Amino acid sequence: MNNQNINKVCEIVFKKEPLRITKKTVGICNEVCEIEFENESYILRMNEEKKYLYGTHKFLPIFQKLQITTPKIIADDYSKTQFSFCYQILSKIEGQDLGVVIHDINENNLKSIASEISAIFDKFKSLPLENTFGEITGLDEEKYNSLTEIIDNQKKTILERNEKTKVIDQETIDIMNNLINTYQNYFLQVKPRLYYDDICSKNVMIHDGKFSGLVDLDFLMKGDYLEAIGRIIASWYGKKHEEIYINEIIKLQKLDEYDQKIVKMYAILNLIYWTSEEGIKFNSNSTGVINWENVENKKKQIVGLYNEIKE
Repeated sequence: MNNQNINKVCEIVFKKEPLRITKKTVGICNEVCEIEFENESYILRMNEEKKYLYGTHKFLPIFQKLQITTPKIIADDYSKTQFSFCYQILSKIEGQDLGVVIHDINENNLKSIASEISAIFDKFKSLPLENTFGEITGLDEEKYNSLTEIIDNQKKTILERNEKTKVIDQETIDIMNNLINTYQNYFLQVKPRLYYDDICSKNVMIHDGKFSGLVDLDFLMKGDYLEAIGRIIASWYGKKHEEIYINEIIKLQKLDEYDQKIVKMYAILNLIYWTSEEGIKFNSNSTGVINWENVENKKKQIVGLYNEIKE
């Protein structure tokens, strides 16, 4: 979105233009910028499609009920009557995404942050089980009968993308198929639980080495919360400093040997899915150009994790 539209939004909401507009490039879904005034700053999020923003509007009461720190909505408009896009203005959570600063965080603070994230998992586990599986967007709710259906849909998406980009080789496809077959019975036994799945290297805000809150709360998942821990492993597998954080979460969640195989399996499936995003242009934050170095690095992580759990 251009600065002229951003200024118009600010004139409507704040009756003045911001002193500074800073675009945020983390994430591939929404257009996000920080708008700064004399004594305050806010986060402006925009998208042409309501479904990519409305979840935050709908889900914030859940996070508030669970006493999880999140931004507050200052103003929002999904009508597209004044603009060709929907927008939200949120209070600013101080700090940066965990993935940006984790290498500078000392061991004690890493464990403290891990404790905060583990507590978020526990708070969601206190909620009643769901009746179906799938993603909730705030407008729509997937209603699958089993986790297997979700896994199969993800596999379909991966293969369809790969037809265009060829970023996933046959060895990786074989690994994916083997894992899906090996853990088929496990998938069928999982009970659907509501959880926040996008809680890995981004959306976890860190300020002065400490957890300051969660952001980008547009989607929730009904399924296996261990998948979210798998995402955390996928983000930093093979990095010794970051493993302090990963291992602390595993310890606090009391994951046994089999559970740890499960989270690594999810890590592999997520890495394959993330690899399939290479070469796909989602918005102005994504180039549509394949970064082959990223592809190769993810392949090494996939093979390394698979060698740890293959039977």
